[in-house]
Amino acid sequence: MDTAFYIVFVLSVIVVSSITPLMLSRKRFKADWWDHIFPFVGVPVWFSMQAFDLGSRISRSNFIIETFIILIISITVPWLRFAITYMKSKSTPYILFILTLLPAAATIFLRLTMPLLPE
Repeated sequence: MDTAFYIVFVLSVIVVSSITPLMLSRKRFKADWWDHIFPFVGVPVWFSMQAFDLGSRISRSNFIIETFIILIISITVPWLRFAITYMKSKSTPYILFILTLLPAAATIFLRLTMPLLPE
């Protein structure tokens, strides 16, 4: 599979899966521009880290597994935020903030700890 096609596919899946929870939660909280962008942050962070040689070397297996994990996290976080907006707790804004940072933080952790996988 071509790398460019795979990245476009991953970003398309993130778009489709993150729009629905934002639309459903419009009445619960006011979404700003960051709420629309944060699920996509993992992919550019991964490529930035790869460009600066942070983490281990990258094989094709590393690329596929790491981007798949980033995809799963980027799909899950908007739905978790949607579910948490229905919590009636004083800590809800803090939990939402932590979830907003999760795709980037998970990408950094994943890139720094993933060993080189065989082709």
